[in-house]
Amino acid sequence: MNKKIYVSLLGLALVLTSHSVEAKMTKEAHAMYQEACSYEYKGDFSSAINIIQKALNINGDDAMLYTKIAGLYADTGKYEEALGAYKKALKIRPNDAFVYISIGNILQTMGDYENAYNSFMQAKEIYPEYKYNYLNIANIEYQRKNYKNAIEYYTTFLNAYPEHKEAGENLANVYYASGNAEKACELYSMIYKKYPSAFKDYANYGMALFDTKQYKPASEMLTKALEDNADNEAIIAKLALSYQNLGENEKALEKFQKVFELNPKLVALKFDYANLLGNMGKYSDAIEQYKAYIQEFPNDADAYKNLGLVYKNMKDYELALFNLEKSYSKNPADQETKKELALCYHQTQDYVKALKYYNLALANDPENYELLANKALTLHAMSNYVTAIELYKQILDKHPNDRLKQNLAAANIAYGFDLYDKQDYGQAILYFEDAIDLNDKEASAYFGYAKANEKLGCIEVAKENYLKAAELAPDNTEYKTALTAFMNSNNIETAKLNASSKPQSTDVSASDLIKKGDEAYKLRKYDEALDFYTKAVVYSPNDQNTMLKIANTYKLMGNNTKALTFYDRLLSLNSSNSDAYFNKGLVLAAQKNFDDAIKCFERVIQLSPQYPYAYYSLGMAYEQKGDTSKALEYYYLYSGLESDETMQTEIKKKIKTLEG
Repeated sequence: MNKKIYVSLLGLALVLTSHSVEAKMTKEAHAMYQEACSYEYKGDFSSAINIIQKALNINGDDAMLYTKIAGLYADTGKYEEALGAYKKALKIRPNDAFVYISIGNILQTMGDYENAYNSFMQAKEIYPEYKYNYLNIANIEYQRKNYKNAIEYYTTFLNAYPEHKEAGENLANVYYASGNAEKACELYSMIYKKYPSAFKDYANYGMALFDTKQYKPASEMLTKALEDNADNEAIIAKLALSYQNLGENEKALEKFQKVFELNPKLVALKFDYANLLGNMGKYSDAIEQYKAYIQEFPNDADAYKNLGLVYKNMKDYELALFNLEKSYSKNPADQETKKELALCYHQTQDYVKALKYYNLALANDPENYELLANKALTLHAMSNYVTAIELYKQILDKHPNDRLKQNLAAANIAYGFDLYDKQDYGQAILYFEDAIDLNDKEASAYFGYAKANEKLGCIEVAKENYLKAAELAPDNTEYKTALTAFMNSNNIETAKLNASSKPQSTDVSASDLIKKGDEAYKLRKYDEALDFYTKAVVYSPNDQNTMLKIANTYKLMGNNTKALTFYDRLLSLNSSNSDAYFNKGLVLAAQKNFDDAIKCFERVIQLSPQYPYAYYSLGMAYEQKGDTSKALEYYYLYSGLESDETMQTEIKKKIKTLEG
């Protein structure tokens, strides 16, 4: 790397005379100087030194003789003697830049970088036009790790000598050493293309390529680097990692084994080695390497996490959870660890802990489909059917998926039977209906629907669905037994039933049920009201008023999903029902779905232009969206329709506030 200049040659000495006082060498001394040069040429430095010493005894005030003997001392490794001679030369010629350069090179060779730098800088001050000294300064700054200065001086030198390969390589090395691997790669690439046969810095080039994630060319350069240094641990390790990142696992394994054969104490590398072994399915070996690594680095959360994942792949969930929990305790922010903990606890049916970690993971990634789906499955498994059903629906709205749809159907069926066991037959029917809509091939949905209808006295509906369940699952003895019992208890074989789904005889009518529902509603006993209303709808499936009451009751209870379901059912029967549109709009607005809410309120105005609260609600929706202009437009329209003085006062205040 270092360009050393020891002033000893006559040609250089002649250059020096243009920057200093003329030498005063006697004829005899000059003859000795020529003789010493002859010995130097033959490589007989000892004789050359002896002759120059004799010349100095004759002519001790000549700077050229001191620079000559200094150069000879330097060539024979007698650096202290060389420095002494150069200093004597400087006393005679104190402004000789090249003597300072030679002193700097000797000091640099001796490892005295600080004084070497000072000497080079002195030369620069005397003779700034000499560009090769900038290379000396750059080299010394590189060794002193003053990378910013090194880059500046290398660049200055290369501007003068752009084809200088050594300086170009050194500049690339400085960029790499200073952490700018991209710039280093750029320079290495240029030099390699220019001098492919002379290029030698394969190791650093390969390292820089690795650091910039260019693993394929990195592996090629590092392989070349090994040709001249087959046992270099750092190169072999980086080559192993390059192959690992390329997915060339067998090659990576070979290099890892080689580097550990050379140095078994490279514990830090065992983490990557363990990762490779784990990916190759060599679980026992991977575990051994992770443990060795953890013993040296006990606070590395990733090591515990990856060890936990190996145990998970081995289906040893106890040890998987132990290590994943250890990882989480050291790095609770790691998203993958939370996700894996949730999945492992889910697998071991510890649903409470699984739910905890699903929630923690979703806090950072609330739209993650996989996490949401698994959380829904966990809630389902915990028999938290209502929340599971709501979550399944939210996911399906954005990510239609047949498997998830079947899970939603299963949750509806499970909750339907749960309600049936609680003798809430009307509500059970609704969930069985939803399940049938989702999966019309699921026998258990028809079976539950039949049982609930039988309890409400809807014999014909029950019969049809018992038969449907038995048809879909002919080998199910429970369905056969229930169908037989139902047929016998209702004398189906001998009695003819009306085609209507209403019971032939009943102690109550639909109007009685609605009346009881209204009474419960007035007392704010909404659960009771719903029970009566849903039973009434069984008798009168197309009763729009009762359906609207059911939807409104769900809205009051905060069950927006069910409310929307019944508003939509009602609108499928009567697309001109402005009350259904209005209330549906309110639910959507409560869910902050302002765009769809606005469509509902606009539909109300189309159907009933004198419906004042539709205008007010439109104003509110636009205000929430931040559209002040549209909000004011509808508030003014509402003001023109509203007769209530209190509301007039309120709307005027709102308009004044928005207008500023």
